[in-house]
Amino acid sequence: MRFLHLIIAGLIALTAMAAVFFAAIVVVFTGVAGYVVQLFRRPAGPPPAGPAPRRPTRMQMDDAIDVVTTKVPADPPGR
Repeated sequence: MRFLHLIIAGLIALTAMAAVFFAAIVVVFTGVAGYVVQLFRRPAGPPPAGPAPRRPTRMQMDDAIDVVTTKVPADPPGR
């Protein structure tokens, strides 16, 4: 009986390993197919006509957020 449990546990382990291996194969083939499709796909529109406009690197003073704080007492009255 103990030998039968050992054989069943081994079969379950082999089945789990085969399922994980099959999932890994599916993931690899999906990635390869996506890569091949990306290689042969044409761009959707005409290429851009020049370099992208540069954004300013410094923050303007109008872009800053003003923070106003109010002191709150630790024990509010009435409690």
